[in-house]
Amino acid sequence: MIKLFRNIRQNLLNEGKTAKYLKYAIGEIVLVIIGILIALSINNWNEVQHQKDKERKILVEIMRDLESNVSILQNEIKNQEKFIDEITISINHLKNKKPFNDTIDLYLNHASWIERIQFTSSSYESLKAVGIDIISSDSLRADIANLFGNEFPFKTMWLRDAGLVNAEFFIPFLVKFFEVSNETNPAESNFHVSRLVPVDYDSL
Repeated sequence: MIKLFRNIRQNLLNEGKTAKYLKYAIGEIVLVIIGILIALSINNWNEVQHQKDKERKILVEIMRDLESNVSILQNEIKNQEKFIDEITISINHLKNKKPFNDTIDLYLNHASWIERIQFTSSSYESLKAVGIDIISSDSLRADIANLFGNEFPFKTMWLRDAGLVNAEFFIPFLVKFFEVSNETNPAESNFHVSRLVPVDYDSL
């Protein structure tokens, strides 16, 4: 194609048709420019599609993490409701000076647990690595950054601190009235379970 254009220009010059040569040269430049613009447009379109595919993939991963975190929170709510019931039963059991039994033993051990939540956030780490600006919606980008960057870390820290405050209040009571017993799980001879056993149940 380039050779053909060169031959046409040469023939025009040889024939002394300068005006036609200039028109042809200008036309050829215009065609080259149009070709470059078309190539750039296709390249830009491909790049935009590539970015959209990346954005779509990241958003799908974020959706999965959010669904996982909802499940984590729902399970934690169920656990807390269960522990509240167990603690209430234990308090009434002790207030009414009922005899110690295996159920109360289990409930008292549950009451000493410190709850922790670990939110799933691998998708947000992937987003930060790619660049958060890949999310085209400004409001969605802001919501994702706030949720994963502020809310989840704050709630995790708050629960940890609440657990530490609970432990600070509860440990002196545990030391006074309980001792730790290491028992072997019959199903797994190498697996040991530590549990709290009242030193003096009447005093408790």
